[in-house]
Amino acid sequence: MPKTLFLIFAIGVAICAIPNNTTAQDIQDWHLRHLPEDVKARIGKGSITGNIASSNDGKRLAVACTIGIWVYDTETGKSLNLLIGHTDWVTSVAFSPDDILLASASHDKTVRLWDARTGTELWTLHGHGHGTTDVAFSPNGKTLASASWDETIRLWDVRTGAHIRTFEGHIGAVTSVAFSPDGKTLASGSWDKMLRLWDVQTGKTLRPFIGHRGKVSDVAFSPDGKMLASGSSDRTIKLWDLQTMDSHRTLITHSKDVYSVAFSPDGKMLVSGSWDKTVCLWDVQTGTHLRVLLGHQVGVRNVLFSSDGKTLMSGSSDNTVRLWDVKTGEELRKIVEHTRSIRSIAFSPDGKMLAGGMWDNTVYLWDAQTCAVIRTMEGHTKPVNSIAFSPDGKTLASGSSDETVGLWDVQTGAALPPLVGHGIGVSCVAFSPDGKVLASGDGYGKIYLWDMQTRKQKNMMEVRWNDVNSVAFSPDGSVLVSGHDDSTLRTWNVHSGSLLLTFDDHGDEVHCVAFSPDGQMIASGDQDKTLVLWDAQTGKQLRTLKADRLHHIYNVAFSPDGSLLASGCFSRIVHLWDVRTGTLLRTLKAHRGSVLSVVFSPDGRLLASASGNVVYLWDIVDDNVD
Repeated sequence: MPKTLFLIFAIGVAICAIPNNTTAQDIQDWHLRHLPEDVKARIGKGSITGNIASSNDGKRLAVACTIGIWVYDTETGKSLNLLIGHTDWVTSVAFSPDDILLASASHDKTVRLWDARTGTELWTLHGHGHGTTDVAFSPNGKTLASASWDETIRLWDVRTGAHIRTFEGHIGAVTSVAFSPDGKTLASGSWDKMLRLWDVQTGKTLRPFIGHRGKVSDVAFSPDGKMLASGSSDRTIKLWDLQTMDSHRTLITHSKDVYSVAFSPDGKMLVSGSWDKTVCLWDVQTGTHLRVLLGHQVGVRNVLFSSDGKTLMSGSSDNTVRLWDVKTGEELRKIVEHTRSIRSIAFSPDGKMLAGGMWDNTVYLWDAQTCAVIRTMEGHTKPVNSIAFSPDGKTLASGSSDETVGLWDVQTGAALPPLVGHGIGVSCVAFSPDGKVLASGDGYGKIYLWDMQTRKQKNMMEVRWNDVNSVAFSPDGSVLVSGHDDSTLRTWNVHSGSLLLTFDDHGDEVHCVAFSPDGQMIASGDQDKTLVLWDAQTGKQLRTLKADRLHHIYNVAFSPDGSLLASGCFSRIVHLWDVRTGTLLRTLKAHRGSVLSVVFSPDGRLLASASGNVVYLWDIVDDNVD
């Protein structure tokens, strides 16, 4: 290992002696910090994609996310730091016993070691052939274990970053690793439904444990080292006696996969987290189910006790971290800065606000300059699939899976009477350029045109049993284009509701459609790899746009001057095209999930793109073509 690494490590340790308040940063400008290349600002903090870890002094909480590792103050819930370096989702985090280091695992195949106080990356550990799933420090803090999809476990020397040895034996992804309290034994759980015990010194398998009927998600040693707990996709928790090497007890109450298990510091209780949204407390000696903690809206990924045993912490795919009182089961605090997935975004006509339709049934309004949340609007009972501002910017429309079109007063956030009539989820909404008509499409192939003065249905067009995925008005408001699951897009006369043209050269479901600002062209993208520009008057295909990793195109948008086309797709990429030539100008890479929505600001200087629960704002003014 190069001497520079030793120097970096020494500096990192020295820096750790600096008091906490010198490294805590003002949370008001997180949207401008640690940004990917070419990104001007970020809205959202990333989805929770892995476990949570508490520092041993109980003061900090690390959360594994799509964009990195967020570190929070446990007492206040405020952000202290964001650790950026991994190039894919972070799956696991762990503090060293002395709280000096933080280790992380990721889908990017690496393990990273960080200065836990400053967030400085000390080094990156390479060697696994696939994504890494879990990390654990030995009790003395000198060794780090990492698990991987490549079915192996690796041991690393924490002081030097050197690879010590590799454990092989599992025939499925290794999902969890844990050291025994004396540090001599390592336990592992795997998708092969087995647990294994390993001799840390020699790397030899001591004993496989067979008993689960599903994938083993998590393993944990009791504080005295006499017992091992395991959680599985078979919905059970098993307690194993390490003296007799037999299954001591099976705990059953969860109705779905058990993702996480942890012993209390005194070893008397066990906590479990499950995809059934619950956190359960158990008496270890008797196996009695003590209490169920309710509050999470989606599966619980991770559970742990505080070092004093008085508080429980749980992290969930509902993107919240919750703290609970062990004695009473009362929820003490909730960190909710990790919002649910954003399905659709739209700029206000004046460019000052950005709206987001969310998977958690809400509509968000952000300040486009500061990226701060202006307000959250609640009322839908199912996910919001599409949003649109009225041309005067006073009203926001939202199409939801709850079969309604929500209407909101932008100034106050008040819910206006919704538009009701769809018999299935509303997939898309769009205002006409004069704001007098609103179009909404659904999963039955119906498109409703609503008179916004009377709030009554004006027309209904139907393509029976073919989902309407996207709708857009022509600039003069006389024509509506729609994209369908039957691989077609269609244009309609807005006044009469009659069908004008059917475009049927796509090979798969058409996810998105958009008119050019001059009304001469229509852009459409499908579920496969086809992005097409059409003559809006004749239906003739003008050109097909092609690029590497262009597939499952979810959204397209023209720049206000019509010179650029942006497309978002499954491969986590935003493509920027020259409309006149069809040339690919830029490939924007920053997202860690499918890009579901793209939209230009009204002045054409910014491009917003949404994926997961993150919106990136790109400054694309230099990309405009003559």
